[in-house]
Formats: sequence, structure tokens, C-alpha cells
Amino acid sequence: MIKIKKYGNLIKIIVLLFMLLPVGLSANEDYMRAMRDEASRSLNELRIGSLKKPYYLEYKLVTRQSNSIQATLGTLTQSESIRTAGLSAGVRVGSYQLDNTNFFDFGLSFFGSGDEEEGFKNRQIPIELDYSTIRRELWLATDAAYKQVSEIFTKKEVTLQNRVRKDTTNDFTQLPPEKNYDTVSIPVFDRLQYEELAKKLSTVFLNYPDIQSSTVSIEFLPQTDYYVNTEGREYIKTEFYIGLEVAASGQASDGMPLADFYTAYAINPNDLPSTDSLMKAISYIAGNLTSAIKSKTLEEPYTGPVIFDGQAAAEIFAQVFAPNLTTQREPLTEQGSQESERFNAFQSKIGGRVLPEFLSVDALPDKQYFEKTSVLGHYQIDDEGVKAEDVNLVKKGYLKNLLSSRVPTRRVKKSNGHSRGGAAMLSSIVMTSDKEHSKDPKDLKTRLIKLCKDRELPYGIIVRRIMNQNILYTTMFRLSAGEYPIPQGQNKIPVVEAYKIYPDGREELLRGCESKGLTVQSFKDLIYTGKKQYCLNYLAPSVTSPFISGGSQYVGATVSVPAMLFEDCEIRPLEDDFPKPPIIPNPLLIRK
Repeated sequence: MIKIKKYGNLIKIIVLLFMLLPVGLSANEDYMRAMRDEASRSLNELRIGSLKKPYYLEYKLVTRQSNSIQATLGTLTQSESIRTAGLSAGVRVGSYQLDNTNFFDFGLSFFGSGDEEEGFKNRQIPIELDYSTIRRELWLATDAAYKQVSEIFTKKEVTLQNRVRKDTTNDFTQLPPEKNYDTVSIPVFDRLQYEELAKKLSTVFLNYPDIQSSTVSIEFLPQTDYYVNTEGREYIKTEFYIGLEVAASGQASDGMPLADFYTAYAINPNDLPSTDSLMKAISYIAGNLTSAIKSKTLEEPYTGPVIFDGQAAAEIFAQVFAPNLTTQREPLTEQGSQESERFNAFQSKIGGRVLPEFLSVDALPDKQYFEKTSVLGHYQIDDEGVKAEDVNLVKKGYLKNLLSSRVPTRRVKKSNGHSRGGAAMLSSIVMTSDKEHSKDPKDLKTRLIKLCKDRELPYGIIVRRIMNQNILYTTMFRLSAGEYPIPQGQNKIPVVEAYKIYPDGREELLRGCESKGLTVQSFKDLIYTGKKQYCLNYLAPSVTSPFISGGSQYVGATVSVPAMLFEDCEIRPLEDDFPKPPIIPNPLLIRK
């Protein structure tokens, strides 16, 4: 009894500390201990002959449960659930000032490195994990990584001996030890329930026989990440999202391939729209595609004022402007710096004007909802264990900062917690306008018509939906057997839904168009925006190519923007040769 009184407060404190531990931390301590022990051993003992020892190592272990469902016309075509475990070993030799990274070896990349990299990048390992299994897999991965990076570092040193370095920015930023945890319970995914949902949603297309092909896909992808590096930085975090993708394709009477789509992404399955809302959304795209099949196309290219509204405004911002808001490091090669124009417009623009002075842009990765919309780009800890920061990117038209990782550039030296999928990447990006330039839909349309009259144009154009890149290159390509037109050349974006706007306000649906010549510089000529924000969750293509970063091809992101009125844009009709339509009608037209 005396002992209980003496140690009662201590016991309470210990119990409270255990209650505050992150979810699942105790159960997964063996994973972290295995990574710590192998990282320490490799850092102290790994060396080949006269080659330099590693100065830094990082390990990332990912356990994942992939759930995938597909349905067509009320019939289930695929349903699977796959468990996987993979790890990646990152090894750096040299120093923070100069190491094996930021160097692109063409010979190594094109002649056989792929098999070696599979040994240490996203290495597939047994799903039944324990301390010994993880140590063994890490040992093999680290050995493969060290052999390759040592070769790269040697080539980089030789290359630099024959060149005068103009950019002496460090290759990596050193950080102090820190442990972060962001773990929550993964929601239960009732696969049977979502199979029924996919089948139900896909039946909508039974009522639209002009549509040749359609599909409904649902994916739920939960994973847990475990991370350790030799600086003493660690994290455990759970990540998951659910995605609903709907696509449909058909042909006009002249053979022109046409398509429409709908997507809904959310971190939590409970944040998807209701079944009724989804049915209405899919009925809309089915009806819109059917109308487009029977509508007219542009007689000739149009150049003039254009409003991008709703989804179209968010997509052009996401595809054209937003990727330039991340830092990119030009890799050195044996031929010199490998300069790339891919989303590289703002690397030396900090302090310069990149938008009209009535517009500002912020990154808000900590924001979980925009009004009632779940934010797919929300997260707390990036892939390098750095806490995500809110970043003021553009203030009243002027570029203030870029989204960054631990790889410094000339203008941005520190990470602001935006390393995602292998390099600096988008999170949740919000563009806002001042009150003077924000107009309601009717006023925005009136201003478009006035601009057209001033230029003696018979009509203007409003674009309400454009093709999403991920859908275009994956689902749509498969659904149309490669017949849906892929833009040829730069700065071309397929338009899904657009209308001619006549002086009397009448709208006429168009088909088979594409936006041409819209660049990041075009956004400086915006003249008005809408009042209402449109929030788009999407799978964003990685800004830094996975071929260079070794990371993910797509990363979940969010943009929130108003409608945009451009004073001058080009909308062109498709002028390719088209495949002939089917010879006989769709059997769905035959009524029993």
C-alpha cells in the first residue's frame, strides 16, 4: 500500500505517455529498429577499396493494400485486393556539398541500370515482415545502391575536373535529428459494397446507345510508411485515398472520336459524393457526350477572348501554371548541365511578376477541407520527414517562393516540406483574386461578349471542361483502343466541353476542339476571374520525371481556383484523319 502511494503519480505519468504514443508505434518498433541497426552498420562498415564511404543513408519501408474494382454496363469486370511490401535504400557518398546526386549518367540510365535499381528502389519484399527479414532485405538493397552510386560519384568527379563550376550550390541540405509521427486508423473498405456501387453507376450508360465504350473504376490505396535516416530523422505515417474514375467514348458521324469523364478523389471513403450525386454526375457526362456526338465542330480556328470555367479553369491551372511552382535542379551530365524547359519557367523568377497584380497563390498542405470538399493534397509530413509548411508562392502577382525539398537550388536553399513522390511536388494550391476583379458568372459572360464586339468577333468561347492528363494517358487510351486523339506538340490541351457564346447570350455546344498555345506566360494576361472557387482533386503527374527521381509517376494534389477570363486564346478544331464508325448500330438500340 505504501509503494502504491509512493509511486502512484509516476505510474499515472507512464500510463499517460503510453496513451500519447502514435497509433501502432509499439507494434511496428521492430521495423524501425531493424532500419536503424542496418543503417548504422552500413554507415560504419560499407566501403569498396579506395572508394569513399557513405556519408548518409536513408531507408523507407512501405506496406500497402491495393484495392481495385472495375465495372461496365452493370457487369463487374475486375475486383482484386493485393498486399505488397517494398523498400527503398538511398545512399549518398561524398559530402553534403558534393555527392553522387544531381548527376545524370546517360550510359548507366539507358544500358542496364534498371535491373540494378529494382534491387534498391521500390524493392519488393515478403509481406510477412520481422526484424531479421527486414535486416536481410536492407543489406541486399544497400549493397546494390552503394555499388551504383559509387560509380556515379566517380564519373561526376571526373566530369567536374574538366569543367569550371558556375553553380556551387550544395547537393543536399543537412538537418538535425527529428522524429515525427502521423498515424491514424485505416478505414475499413467493404469491397462488396463498392462492387455494387461500381455496377450500379455503370448501368447509367445502358440508356445512352450512342456511347460505344464506358467504364467505372474504384480504387482504395492505403499504405503505411516507415522512414529512418542516419541523421536521426524518423517518421511513421499512414496514407490512403479513394478514387472514382468514370470514362466514356464514342464517335460522331464523320468518325471523330469523342470522350467524356468524371473523377472524384478523397482521402477518406466517407468523403466521396453520395450515390445519388454520383448518378447525377455520370448521367450528365453521358448526356453531354451524346449531345457532343450530334453537335457541330468549329469551322475554323478561333483566336479571341475565352472564359475557362469550373473544372476547365482548375485543369489549365493544374496542367500549365502550377507545376512551375516547384524547385527543380538541373542535373549535371558528362556534357554539362542538362537544361530542361519542362516546368522550369520560375526557377530564376523569384521577385518577378508572374500573374496580374490582383492574383495571389498559396500552398496550404495542412488544410483538410475547402468548404465541404475533402482535400486530396493534404498531408503533415513529407517523404523526407520534414513537416509540411504553408507557403506564400505569389503575392499580388509577384513570385515570392517555390515549393522545395532538401535538394537546394540557387534561389531556394531550404526545404519547406514538399518532397513528395521523389522530388519537390505540389500539395494544395489556392489562387485568389481581389474583389475588384472578381465577377459573378453573368457579369463575366457580359464582359466576354463586349470584348468580342470590340474585336468584331461573331462569338466568344467558354470552356467548361478539359481532359485530365492522367485519364487521357491511362483510362481513355485503353478505352478507345488508342483512337482518342493525343495532342501532338506542346501547349495543346484536348477540350471536352465548350460553347460558342453569341452576342445575345445564346450558347451552342461544340465538339472536337483543343486549346493551343496556352503557356505559363499567358496567365499574366488574365483580366478577370469569377467569384466562386472550384476545388479540383486530381492525380498530378510528377513535376520531376520519375526517370530522374526514381519516384512516383502521379501524386495526389488539389487546386482551388476561380473562373478565368483570358483576353486572347486560341481554340482549334481537330483536323486529323479519323477511324470509320462501326458499320451497324449499337445493339443497345434494339428494343426487345
